[in-house]
Amino acid sequence: MDRMPLEEEVLLRMKQGDESAFTTIYRHYHSSLYIYLLRFCKIPSLAEDLVHDVFLKVWEIRDRINPELSFTGYLYRIARNHVIKTIDKLATDQLLREQLFSQLDEPADAHPEQLIRAKEYDRLFHEALTHMPPQRLKVFTLCRQEGKSYEEAAEILGVSRNAIKKHMVLSMRFIYDYVHRYGDILLAVYLVRKFF
Repeated sequence: MDRMPLEEEVLLRMKQGDESAFTTIYRHYHSSLYIYLLRFCKIPSLAEDLVHDVFLKVWEIRDRINPELSFTGYLYRIARNHVIKTIDKLATDQLLREQLFSQLDEPADAHPEQLIRAKEYDRLFHEALTHMPPQRLKVFTLCRQEGKSYEEAAEILGVSRNAIKKHMVLSMRFIYDYVHRYGDILLAVYLVRKFF
């Protein structure tokens, strides 16, 4: 996004609490920020909510903005941090997950992109498994794919139940991080829904 004309002056006015300057900044950056966030989350309504959250944060911390530095970089860093926090929250907040899943639970024929997303998740999931350390993969295969209990897996592999539990936690984190890194927010949420 190009720097807006007289941006330093507008930022200085916003920093001093000028709402019209804030509106100018908002209008200038809104669409590019929306597109940027939409690439992460793939849900237009969520991307729009994230944009509003980011601009609300900008207004709240306006006194910390240095008009002489790149505002674009600052804005996108806030946006990136916010979307990562949102992904993390989706992994732990049951109500938030349910709200998002309700948007995803419409019939697949109404949204064929969901089928594509599911295939992409499966591809990334299997790719993650190929990158997992061998012992961790054995534990994951026994517990998640073969349905063995931690005790049964521990007996088969000749290790303690705690070792199995640790491998499972690390394997789930590894898969989640892999899908998050190479996919998008919906793939990460799909993973959370499938395994947590």
